[in-house]
Amino acid sequence: MELAVLLAILGAARALSTCRSLDLEAARRKRIEAVRGQILSKLRLAAPPADPPERVLPEEVRALYNSTRELLRQRARLRPPEDPEEYYAKELHRFPMELPGEGE
Repeated sequence: MELAVLLAILGAARALSTCRSLDLEAARRKRIEAVRGQILSKLRLAAPPADPPERVLPEEVRALYNSTRELLRQRARLRPPEDPEEYYAKELHRFPMELPGEGE
């Protein structure tokens, strides 16, 4: 009985509430549109540019690209692995910046 009364009161209180539920998807869409507008404003454009037409890549260019890519892969396979010790300096060089007695 008490539970039913409590649920009825909660239902009535919810109906009287003036708070709207937050639609996260709508807020996300508004934020995306705002950012898009800011980007267009920075670029001084009224609307996004139209997509450029599809261009067909000449076969000679495609063949040159593929052969260069394959050549680079072969060179990478033939190159000996890098020694991590070669990364670090082997010798320490000291260059005094002050003349003796000036720093005191």
